Amino acid sequence: MRVVIASEIRLLGECVAHSLMTRDSALDVLLTGTIADLSDLMARGLRFDVAILDLTQGVDLDAVRAFHRRYPDLALLALGLEEQEQAVVAHGSAGFGCYVRREDGIERLYATVRDAIAGRMTCSPEIAGSIMRALFRAPGSASADPGHGRNATLTTREEEVARHVADALSNKEIALLLDLSESTVKHHVHSILSKLELPTRRQLMRRTRMFDMETEPTRASS
Repeated sequence: MRVVIASEIRLLGECVAHSLMTRDSALDVLLTGTIADLSDLMARGLRFDVAILDLTQGVDLDAVRAFHRRYPDLALLALGLEEQEQAVVAHGSAGFGCYVRREDGIERLYATVRDAIAGRMTCSPEIAGSIMRALFRAPGSASADPGHGRNATLTTREEEVARHVADALSNKEIALLLDLSESTVKHHVHSILSKLELPTRRQLMRRTRMFDMETEPTRASS
């Protein structure tokens, strides 16, 4: 079996590769950096059974989706995915066929690699139900529209929190700045991600910054 690991953190990638090859000496594991680097390898004719993509530093789901459309036969495994309904559905829609949580170990990863090659996906009954609901959601409904989250309405406080997240502040730093408890800030961030249909904090940062750039000319002319 040929496995490729895409991680921007070399040490993490090397540790995962070493652990997998120690677990199964028949595995041929290659390490690369980003999804763009992986695409270059594929363009050069290299082929793999599974690609493990490190999500711990965030991932551009649009780039993953474009890659999956180009190489649909390559099984994509999400490493470090938070097992939450929206995150699993969003990453599944982008092309990931299976995932391993941050709290899982090497045995779970190895089993998931085998499942990926066999075309199986293992998850909790709750997540399986969420995936089925997403698959059978009415095509014309607002919740099925990928751009629906763009027009979601945030409260004034949520907008404040979102802008501080865009400035790369932690929940603790935002709490001190807004005179709130850290748990309240965490609740606001979760609510914002849910309303905007974003799976990660990093994507919220990108969305907020893009919105600011789009509205800047309007602010300047007003």
